[in-house]
Amino acid sequence: MKVFYSEKESMKRVSKFLALSAFLLVSQNLFAKKAEVAEEKDLYEYNNIVANITKASEPKVLDKMVIFTAEAGPRYVGIAFDFEDYKSVHAFERHVCRDIDGNITSEVLFYILQRPTELTHLDYRLVIDGLWTRDPLNQNMRYDENSGISLSCLEIGERLPVLTGSSKEEGVKFIYRGESGLQVRLAGTFTAWDSWIYELTETSEGFYELTLPLPQGKYYYNYFIGMNRLVDTSNPKRAYTEDGRVSSVIVVN
Repeated sequence: MKVFYSEKESMKRVSKFLALSAFLLVSQNLFAKKAEVAEEKDLYEYNNIVANITKASEPKVLDKMVIFTAEAGPRYVGIAFDFEDYKSVHAFERHVCRDIDGNITSEVLFYILQRPTELTHLDYRLVIDGLWTRDPLNQNMRYDENSGISLSCLEIGERLPVLTGSSKEEGVKFIYRGESGLQVRLAGTFTAWDSWIYELTETSEGFYELTLPLPQGKYYYNYFIGMNRLVDTSNPKRAYTEDGRVSSVIVVN
């Protein structure tokens, strides 16, 4: 049996439908916003560094990052590194500094490099408005006899410790450091928390690793030595599992 509604009743139903749709859309947006909070927290350090760049100066090494700056005059500034065989040119960004009234006080170009873990030294060149050149703000340079060009040089400190992480080529490399001669097992949401499937290999004294080709997603995991459940000390990201335990977290992009 067909039911017919008056025009007024139909309008009420349409209004209710639109209101419900709007509510669902807002709820989805709020849920997505909450999901983005963790990613936004990861950007806190980067944004804080950018906020403190007020003028062009020599390169600075800050923990896991290297900050390169340039005067704001050129239309384009890029940077290329020896560890990439100068095949990629990374563009500088422009940072505008303002006073409390919103007036522009200065402008500076910058590029922030995430330090490669295995390197202690960098050779690099700039590209300023299409011309390859040394970094005019860095007095350290060397002449490369093979290419016949001058390179800017920078000592960036000791090698960074190897951490658990993922790459497109290898997958996820899990790292554990401890005493030598241990049997270190791995379990997580990718094994349904079965800790007898994977065991890390001791590749050097007290250094254990295991590489897994995990697909994209977010995973919770722990290491196991005997019946002891341990978090990954090389990975600062942690969360509580459904049973209230603390586990390490890794996101594979």
